[in-house]
Amino acid sequence: MTILERYIFKRAFVYAASSLTSLVLIVWIVQALSRIDVVKTSASAASNIFWIALMLLPDLFAGVLPFALLIGAIQALNSLNSDSERAVISAAGASQAVIARPIVALGLLGGLIMLLIGNVVGPASMSAFQNGIRSINADMITLFLKPGRFEQVQDGIVISIGDVNGATVESLVIADTRDPASDLTYFAREAKIIDEDANSLLLLFDGQLHRRNTADNSVSVIQFQTYAFDLAALRPATDNSWVRASERSTSALIWPDPNDGLYQERPHSFTEELTDRMTNWLFAIAFVLWAIVVAGQPSTNRQGTGPAMTLGLCGGLALKAAGFVTLSQIEQGVFWVVISYLLPLAAIVLNSVLIWRNFDLAGWAPLQQATTALQDGYAALFGRRRAAGAAR
Repeated sequence: MTILERYIFKRAFVYAASSLTSLVLIVWIVQALSRIDVVKTSASAASNIFWIALMLLPDLFAGVLPFALLIGAIQALNSLNSDSERAVISAAGASQAVIARPIVALGLLGGLIMLLIGNVVGPASMSAFQNGIRSINADMITLFLKPGRFEQVQDGIVISIGDVNGATVESLVIADTRDPASDLTYFAREAKIIDEDANSLLLLFDGQLHRRNTADNSVSVIQFQTYAFDLAALRPATDNSWVRASERSTSALIWPDPNDGLYQERPHSFTEELTDRMTNWLFAIAFVLWAIVVAGQPSTNRQGTGPAMTLGLCGGLALKAAGFVTLSQIEQGVFWVVISYLLPLAAIVLNSVLIWRNFDLAGWAPLQQATTALQDGYAALFGRRRAAGAAR
């Protein structure tokens, strides 16, 4: 890179890093707080959840990185125009490539980071996160269950609680339908969480156990004063059928075990996860190229920087939304797998052609006409409101 290109790269990198930090922290704090009841959660339990929630950071990082690159690239290009540096660069005879190369280099760096996170760091951190959640026995009752609501804590187990006072749970209902031969429903006036050796137990008081035989729908009722419910029952089985596709290694997704329970039940989830990992990094490159298209041309201070950012974010959101839609349709057939790959690649090719042709999006007549129409409509609408207000 030349000195000028390094200057542009550094500027875009700083803006992108600032945007990335802000976006990740906002999303992560919301995710973490949504899992912790600040009023009822003990300090030690909250600390455990905090460290488990840290495992969400790589996935969040990869999710917002394309938008951080887009925002950072547009901010860097807008700042060049605001400081009249872009006009000087153009007047000096420098080509569009001088502006594009450092921005594309930033996008390639971001894409490689996303590829690393998606295929190495992400699955490991997601596995650690889910294992941490699964390891919480007693804390799960107080942290994740809301009074008065039936919550499915895992496949086949639904729990409802009336209230929680420390380690005591009031009005507890547990529905266990994991056994195809019988459905179990536990009712208890109250329950207490106790730790015994390495096990956590939920001690039920003054309740009933309803057992329904699914073959003939006969129901037997057992009355009890105390009943010990092993919270280890809330853990998944010891095989790998409970391990989500997002926790699997990329090699396990490419060559899945035919006897894997999840693969037998939902084979499309493996294809969807693999496609997401293989295409997600392409959006980083498509986004920075789009930033060059919307903000890479010289402009005056009168034109402002808002339209470029607005157009850039709208285009990025539209492309990412289309990517989510294609991924969600993968279970319908291989056609959507192909579309999922073609979508970011087509965006990269289209943006590259526009940059190569030195296309001035701000000066594009249809866009100018649409912008003028919106401005006129806005002025007319608020002009009538002001006039009506003055008449009163």
